[in-house]
Amino acid sequence: MRTTSSAHRSTQAECRIAPIEAALGAEVRNVDLRRLDDLTFRIIHAAWLDHVLLVFRGQMLGAEDLVRLVRHFGTPVTSSTLHERSLDERTGNQLFNLPPEVTVVSNAQENGRSVGILGDGEIAWHSDFSFKERPTAARMLAAMEVPPLERGGNTFFLNAYAAYDALPEALKKRISGRTIKQGNIVDTAMKLRPGASLSDDIRQTPGPSHPIISTHPETGCSTLFLGRRHSAYVNGAPLEESEALLDELWTHATQPRFCYEHRWAVGDVVVWDNRATLHRRDAYDPASRRVLYAAQVEGHRPYEAADALSRPAHPRSKLFSS
Repeated sequence: MRTTSSAHRSTQAECRIAPIEAALGAEVRNVDLRRLDDLTFRIIHAAWLDHVLLVFRGQMLGAEDLVRLVRHFGTPVTSSTLHERSLDERTGNQLFNLPPEVTVVSNAQENGRSVGILGDGEIAWHSDFSFKERPTAARMLAAMEVPPLERGGNTFFLNAYAAYDALPEALKKRISGRTIKQGNIVDTAMKLRPGASLSDDIRQTPGPSHPIISTHPETGCSTLFLGRRHSAYVNGAPLEESEALLDELWTHATQPRFCYEHRWAVGDVVVWDNRATLHRRDAYDPASRRVLYAAQVEGHRPYEAADALSRPAHPRSKLFSS
């Protein structure tokens, strides 16, 4: 896999990739996402694998534009499979007349009803759809309306390649071959799902199991797959041991040295690799409207390759790490 510590250029598209001075991320310049040709997308896709997250400024995409973009990356997740759209939350789709591939993330209300999901509260670290057998591969957000910077709503991302690569070798060996059951009783906003009930024993919580060390299907590098902390359990471990190991891994992974903070502006589009990241959101002023369009790409079932411990580190693990 190539590194991109210097800018890529295309003589045809004049696409420029400028790495962000953080643990992950690059800004893509001189590109109109509404008019992507195949050559430009190949450059963007390579940069996405190299930098894990891409930022596009001043795009002003409509919903159909976002659908075309997400289809470049793979098969979109549609509203029929999105866990985020309950019957009561479909008003966002109606009000904005959106295609089924697009979800509204917003605290806004029209005629007293929410137009989107996830409100204005804090959202804890997570990867999308980790409570599914096949978590999503790519996720993207397009900013339509955002609060003033001083009123919150920033999104934080962490590089799970870098978090894995920085683990002590003894801990890597300790977690190799082990899996975490990802409880599926609550949604991203930590609300209990319809029909679900909390259990006094986390080991009894339903959900799929995924390897703690996950092999990326495109880069071949190893990444730390934690999913979500809530309702997680290390299979086969006594409960106290599971909790202690999860606490150790989460404390390590969420260090600032592995993170990038995105401060939203209208027209921003952020595309990240859900297989190699976690993200969270700050709470923001309920009096401020925030409207983002979201889309995501179907993924694969996570796996740990037999030689995962000996695979080379992802090149972005140390580019701007401290």
